Amino acid sequence: MNGPAIAIALALLPGLLAAQEPPRMFPELGATPDLSPARFAAFAAFDSLLEATAPLTAEGQALLARYVDEIGEEWESPCDVVGMGCSWYCGGGPDTVLASSSLPPEGTRRYDAVQAHDLDHCTAWSEGAGGPGIGERLIYRFAPDSPRLHTVCVSNGLVRSPELWRAYNRVKRLRMEENGAAVAELELADTMDDQCFKLPRLFGRRTDGRPMELTFTILEVYAGERFDDTVITELWFDGIDVH
Repeated sequence: MNGPAIAIALALLPGLLAAQEPPRMFPELGATPDLSPARFAAFAAFDSLLEATAPLTAEGQALLARYVDEIGEEWESPCDVVGMGCSWYCGGGPDTVLASSSLPPEGTRRYDAVQAHDLDHCTAWSEGAGGPGIGERLIYRFAPDSPRLHTVCVSNGLVRSPELWRAYNRVKRLRMEENGAAVAELELADTMDDQCFKLPRLFGRRTDGRPMELTFTILEVYAGERFDDTVITELWFDGIDVH
């Protein structure tokens, strides 16, 4: 290659590299999970009223009507990520969830990969590598004919309580890949709110017959106040093809 050609190639290189970088995506924020003792007490009281065998007093009927309005019968627990109504999970979802590492159990509390996809705000996955877990990842494996998905949602950090959320690392940036090909970098907000990312295209129903693997790799974190473990409470999906 002659000198002018080399100069042109070098001039074009930054643009070519930039074109190969996956897009950065920013979330739409949702609700903050309410896992307070008062919320659990309200669910328990609601269940008690629903299961009452004796006729309710006027006060009991008014309280039941309030809980129907505030809670509804779609939710079984404050921990629920997806209610009992029809959703993409009526027919969609991964068949396997894996992690590159996980913290060992603490008593009955586990931090395995499956805890990041049990649709439960009261459990969580934590990477188990040394340091903040940069490069650690979650892998979601779907059948080749899986219903397609268009949205990824994340409950970032350990949201069981504000104190625990501040104590542990939260993810600042996740790289998403489909079967090894970069899709996007997800820029997560440092908040207890659920956050959802609308993906650039549909994913699923692969024509090559191979299972679809979506991999989410930790690239950067928000530092916790006490511990250097990075936690994701939940990473779940929404999509089409199930209604």
